[in-house]
Formats: sequence, C-alpha cells, structure tokens
Amino acid sequence: MRLSVAVCEPMYEVNVGHIARLVMNFGLDELILVNPKVDLSKARIFAAHAAHIVDNAKLVEFDYLKRFDMLIGTTSVPARRRGNIVRDAIQPKELAGIINSIHGNACILLGRESIGLTNEELERCSIVVSIDTPTEYKALNISHALAIILYEIYRDSTHSIRDSASKHEIELLKDYAIRLARLSMVREHKIPMLNLAIERVVSRGMATSKEVMLLVTLFRSAINAIESKSYNINANPAKDIQ
Repeated sequence: MRLSVAVCEPMYEVNVGHIARLVMNFGLDELILVNPKVDLSKARIFAAHAAHIVDNAKLVEFDYLKRFDMLIGTTSVPARRRGNIVRDAIQPKELAGIINSIHGNACILLGRESIGLTNEELERCSIVVSIDTPTEYKALNISHALAIILYEIYRDSTHSIRDSASKHEIELLKDYAIRLARLSMVREHKIPMLNLAIERVVSRGMATSKEVMLLVTLFRSAINAIESKSYNINANPAKDIQ
C-alpha cells in the first residue's frame, strides 16, 4: 500500500509546513497541494527538516486525485441523518484495517482550513473519516487531524494483507449495479447515491477481488435474465383472447 497526503486549497503556510513534517515522520510517498493559496517559500520555514517535502510537493487540480485507488476524505461534520451517505464517516481506528488491506495507492484528502471539503468533493471519495471529540467544537486544525489519523493507521501494522478488490473491479461492479437499477425502474435521481453507497460499502467492508467479482456475476446474470424475458415478451406477444 502506498499512501499520499493531499490538502485542498491550503491558506496558511504553517499548516503546510507541519503537514510536510508529518509526511516525513511517517515515511509517506508524497505531499499534494490542490490549488494552494500559500507562499511555499514561507511554508518551508515551518517544515524544519522536511523542507524538501514542500519543495517536491505536487501542485495540482482536483481531478488529479482520480488516479488513486482509494481517496479518503476528511470532515469535522459527519452525517447526522441515516440517509446522508455523503458524510457517513468512520473513525480513524476503523480506517487502519481498511487502508492496510489494499494493494494499490491511497490518498488522505484534507479540506480547507475555513470550510473543509464540499459535499461534491466528498462524493468523489471512496471513504470518509471523522475524528470525534468530547465537545461540540469538532473542527480540528488540519495538521493535528492528520497526525491523529496517521498515528491510528501506523500504530498497529499487524493487519493481514487481503486480496482486495482493485479500482477497476469496483468500477465494474458499480456499472453493473447501475444497469440493473435502471432495468428495475429505480428512479434516476437515486442512481448517484446508489453508486456512492456501493463504493463506500465495498471500501469499508474491505471486499476481496473474489467477493466483488461474485457480485458482478450476480448482477450480470440478473441483467441478462431481465433482458431475455423482455425480448421474449416483445418477440412473442400474447394473442388476444377471442
């Protein structure tokens, strides 16, 4: 598993510097800055011995993050309603087993210091993590939040590596599920949430390649059965009763 850290539109050099130090502390692969609003030369001051992490940071647009097998969003405002799939978050200790089970590359995405990540950005995440605090004030500094998340991921590295489903296999499962939903006359406005629900369930459940492909086979068989039945009805319409 390769793990990177991305920050969405960071505004303060001190946060970028401290995050760079964490990237170095935990031996991660890279720091990614999505449309940064900071002076990186000043951020180097706060990075101390990790200044080279700032120097080598990738400056990108949000779409760059699509390349990761798992994109992990963060939020201080998790779902309060059961139907809010977008902000349905897990705790960092739950994330550890999930992230250590994948073979590909993953990225922890930190939100803006002011408003965090938008719903639209969270929808593009495979999973969302939130840190619960004992007070009503839930918003942590982004570098502090990252430190907690990384500590939970790496404090127990004994999780067994499973033959986890690849990004391609998960996308295949979602494609078949959406085809089946449309054939089953599921209302179109529910399709995006169904797509996201499958992504989150598979990611949280650490589904294996075999498990996902069994579901793909099931959905494909159901689609073939429905389409075959529809063809037979159209090809052989019932005769009018005399």
